[in-house]
Amino acid sequence: LSISSMMLENELAWRTEAEIRSGLLDIWRVMQACVSRGMSREGILPGGLKVRRRAANSARQLRAEGDPQAHAMEWITLYAMAVNEENAAGGRVVTAPTNGAAGIIPAVLHYYMNFAAGGCTESEKEDSVVRFLLAAGAIGLLFKENASISGAEVGCQG
Repeated sequence: LSISSMMLENELAWRTEAEIRSGLLDIWRVMQACVSRGMSREGILPGGLKVRRRAANSARQLRAEGDPQAHAMEWITLYAMAVNEENAAGGRVVTAPTNGAAGIIPAVLHYYMNFAAGGCTESEKEDSVVRFLLAAGAIGLLFKENASISGAEVGCQG
């Protein structure tokens, strides 16, 4: 039994498989929209520090360099930065696991969907999203039950 299958069995106690799938795909759409917004917006982030957005410029540079396989970590970092900039700007993000760490899950999944799932059908891609989010949720649940995910509670490195 895979981690995602175990998590699905757990979730079936509360919802139907169709509801679970639909809900996870809705979450993925929000994540995609957040990355897209973050990679296209420029300017200064709100607040007194006058921090300039960097994701859009980084995206242009990575696209110009070509070969996404050679720059996997740069792409993943870019996607996470795009989400974090949207979070800092008060945009809509998925708190997975927290607002401060909201870029990690969509960044990894975004890279996979854009560069690794190329030969998959749309249905296979959706299945991958559902399995990934179920497995990520199971891992997050383990941390939540056995440690703290609150930077305010235990510090950012806690």
